[in-house]
Amino acid sequence: MPLVSVVLSFRSEAENIPVLVARLTAMFARQAVDYELIFVNDASTDRSLEVLVAERQRNPRVRILNLSRRFGVAEGVLAGMSAASGDAVVYMDADLQDPPEVIPELLARWRAGADVVHTVRTRRHGESPTKMFATRIAYRIIQYGSSIALPVDAGDFKLLSRKAVDRLLELRETDPYLRGLVVWLGYTQVLVPYERDARHAGRTH
Repeated sequence: MPLVSVVLSFRSEAENIPVLVARLTAMFARQAVDYELIFVNDASTDRSLEVLVAERQRNPRVRILNLSRRFGVAEGVLAGMSAASGDAVVYMDADLQDPPEVIPELLARWRAGADVVHTVRTRRHGESPTKMFATRIAYRIIQYGSSIALPVDAGDFKLLSRKAVDRLLELRETDPYLRGLVVWLGYTQVLVPYERDARHAGRTH
C-alpha cells in the first residue's frame, strides 16, 4: 500500500489543528493508502504544540517537527519534506482554506502519472475584492519576469511524487521560492481546480 505524506508548515494555529486532523483522518479513511501527517511548527506562540501532542496520542500518524526559530513557510515545507517517507508528498496550509477533501483528486492525478499536481483557485471565499485584485496583479508581475510559465492562482497546496521531492531537496536553496522551484523541476505537471475556503479560525499570518 502506498504511503502519502502530508506536510503542514504552520505558525500558531491551535484553533485549527483539531479540525484539520479530524478532516484529514476522515478523508484518508476512505483512501487505499497509508498516510502520515507531518506538522512543522514554525516557532508558534500559542498552544499549537500542546494541541498537537494531544492529537498524536489519539493518532500516531501525526508527527511533529519543531523548528529552532521562526524560519518561514517555505523553509518549514522543505524541512517537512526532508522528514517525509511518502511515495507522494502533499503540502498545504494549516488554516483549512485548502480543503483536505481535494486531496483524493490529487492522488488520482498522481496515480495517472503526474509527478507534480498543482491546485488552482477558481474562487477565494472570505477574501476582499481588493486583496484578490492585488493577488492577481502580483501573479502576473511574477509571471512577466519569469523564464518559466508559472500557473496563475496556484498557491502552496500541491502534490509531488517521491521523484520530484528528492530532486527538489537536492537544490539546497537558501531563499526558496517554492512556487517557482516546483515548476522549474519539470516532469509531468497537471492542474486541479478548486474553490478556496475562508480561514476556519484565527488570523492570517
